[in-house]
Amino acid sequence: MTDPEPPPFLAPSTIHFCPLCGASLAVEAVPPDHREQKVCSRCRFVFYLNPKVVAATIPELDGAVLLTRRLINPGRGLWTFPGGFVDFGETVTDAAVRETFEETGLKVDLTGLLNVYTYPAAPVIIVYTAHVTGGTLTTCDENDALEWVAPARIPWDTLAFQSTREALRDWVAARGEMPGG
Repeated sequence: MTDPEPPPFLAPSTIHFCPLCGASLAVEAVPPDHREQKVCSRCRFVFYLNPKVVAATIPELDGAVLLTRRLINPGRGLWTFPGGFVDFGETVTDAAVRETFEETGLKVDLTGLLNVYTYPAAPVIIVYTAHVTGGTLTTCDENDALEWVAPARIPWDTLAFQSTREALRDWVAARGEMPGG
């Protein structure tokens, strides 16, 4: 399973009007690279449709990773690690810590950048390793199960996204173990 396509309402073909003045947008080659973008016919605003950013953590405790089973689509019923969209005005690191707390009830300290995962027409996923410092393990509206999983027991066949698989492989490999899946 690959990471999800953006919702159809976010596709570039659905953007027709300028968010500043409301005039119609037209496709034009925009300097300096002359790539085609939507440009306002009145105020000349260039509407760049950029990817969203997801901040995530791989919480570690006693050699195990915390996985969450999703209650929502995309990936309903499949496993991933805590993460979500970075809010405007928030740093990626703050978002990773916040999302982990919201989805698991656990407080974490980030211990390092694992990697950045990027795919066409999908969010940019930034994954950190994290050490649990406190809190009470609890589910939320987005998941129905939380499970500490040893590297050898990662459920490779039921992971939610390509980025989940790749990040967990990177995490296992960084520990000097042989990744599965």
